Amino acid sequence: MFKIKPDFIRLNETNRLYKISKPLIGLTGGVATGKSTVTHKLIQMGFPIINADKLVHQIYAKESSLEFIKDHFPSAITGAKINFPTLRKIFFDNTNAQKKIENFIYAQLENEFLKKAEELNQHNFLIYDVPLLFEKGLNQLVDQSICVYTDQNTQIARMIKRDNIDETLAHKMIKAQIDIERKRDLSDWVIENNTSLADLDGQLDRFLGHYFTK
Repeated sequence: MFKIKPDFIRLNETNRLYKISKPLIGLTGGVATGKSTVTHKLIQMGFPIINADKLVHQIYAKESSLEFIKDHFPSAITGAKINFPTLRKIFFDNTNAQKKIENFIYAQLENEFLKKAEELNQHNFLIYDVPLLFEKGLNQLVDQSICVYTDQNTQIARMIKRDNIDETLAHKMIKAQIDIERKRDLSDWVIENNTSLADLDGQLDRFLGHYFTK
């Protein structure tokens, strides 16, 4: 089992996210930078990952979320289910809608996070995979911030291919986040992902050797 090196524990329970008692590493990136690939590799190696997107999906799966979307964004309902492509477009096209949806989701996020943290209680640290680490100021509440980095042109090309969206929506989604170059500068460690999976594996090995012991 991996252990975080003591030099990288900079917070205590009082000033850490949700006041958790163990060190917390924030893993972030931008849309289509390869953060999910890194997370998958870490999970395969036995690392304790809490994935913010999965927590959000669990919230959306609740009946209360369906009712919320029905009440506020009925056009995003298809066949008594949430139509996520439509909801995503509403979210990125309308600032007021974005705030309303975020407020609804974030009000429930702490409880989902703490439930998952309890499931990983045997580990002496946690990694929080969270796209909006810097956007929401969470970098101040984690012991270390790690960025999976890809240049913006590569991001856009990957998004268009992966999500089958047009370039306009790709740019809107990227602009909803802090510029990836800024995230890179703000992070304690950067995992480069501009080329091959083999190179990414090398980047990951360097990250693990820097931060952890067995």
